[in-house]
Amino acid sequence: MSERVEAYLVKNKSVSHDVIADIWQKLEQLYFRKLWHQLTVELRKVISNDAFIQTIDLKEFYDNFINEFEHRINPLQLVEIVIPVAKSIFVKSEEFYRDAAFAFLNKIERTISKEKQAVVRVRTGQIELRLMHKDSKDRCVDIQVVRKMIEETQVLLDELPGVTPVHGPFYKVSSIYLKEIGNYAGYYREALRYLGCEDQAKLPQSEKQLQAVLLGFAALLGDNVYNFGELLAHPILKSLEGTREKWIIDVLYAFNAGDLNKFNEYRPQWAEWDDLKDHQDLLEDKIRLLSLMEIALARPSKERYISFKEIAEKAQIDLNRVEALVMRALSKGLVQGSIDQVEELVNITWVQPRVLSPQQILAMSDRIGAWCAEVEGMETIVRNNAREILTKT
Repeated sequence: MSERVEAYLVKNKSVSHDVIADIWQKLEQLYFRKLWHQLTVELRKVISNDAFIQTIDLKEFYDNFINEFEHRINPLQLVEIVIPVAKSIFVKSEEFYRDAAFAFLNKIERTISKEKQAVVRVRTGQIELRLMHKDSKDRCVDIQVVRKMIEETQVLLDELPGVTPVHGPFYKVSSIYLKEIGNYAGYYREALRYLGCEDQAKLPQSEKQLQAVLLGFAALLGDNVYNFGELLAHPILKSLEGTREKWIIDVLYAFNAGDLNKFNEYRPQWAEWDDLKDHQDLLEDKIRLLSLMEIALARPSKERYISFKEIAEKAQIDLNRVEALVMRALSKGLVQGSIDQVEELVNITWVQPRVLSPQQILAMSDRIGAWCAEVEGMETIVRNNAREILTKT
């Protein structure tokens, strides 16, 4: 045992009490017995233990303890341990400490440079720190640097086989960056990827609610985001049940069904949020396009001729605006079909596939049931008529 490490452990154990003293005792025992795996597991626990880290300086903890045996720790586990250390340096605010935090992670990267997953994770940690660097107007100072780092790290991530433990943290910082630059659709995509990798049982309730609100807004405001079913089926939305933001779920269902009446019913709630109020025209245009898709989806394939009048009523627009609405849907690839301007009819032959809500699935089940009944009826007719033909021949 290093004399420096021994002195550090003895000192902290002597000035600590109860549970904290027990932690130091356990760290000392594991280190003395050279049980590196067990010590690594314990470090992962204590580094996220608020009661413990409030009693120490994490950088000193690293310098006087972890640094002594870091070469014996799995590279990825080492990075997970030192990222909180870097954050503790960074939050001291002065420029000197911010630079010191970056330098610290750069040093760690050189240590674990042969392990690709660990490299991706430490660079994700560097990106996270730069996203935390804000100006007086709460804007990211290093946004261009962050963009370049994300692009470079994405290349390394794509070289990894399958989904690894470093995918989730990368998607998280990528989504934060996209939110920072106002790319709602990009944020929606990356945040769903992040949640797909994250064990949500480990997320605090406040984090779940924040993610649910941000995802809801991103779905509503994102360009070319017309598939709400995936989000509506996601368990993250359950975190909003019983909260003031429960209306977000209802508005998402309204959009999924193209229901303008329901959307307007919640106007007092969504109008309180500047992001939504300032993009009211975009929201109304999107829900009208979704209303057209819903009309087509609700009809049997042989009844896809839809009158301008029906579309105008569902989308709550004048008849002279129906053609423009349908043309936008065609240009966006939401539907396929043709417009009969003379008869004022729209023939929808295809609707963009999307994840269906339980209500939409039930409606489709009813249509499939009706179709099966028609097939059985036709089978009976063919069977009966075929007997007469065979008898005559």
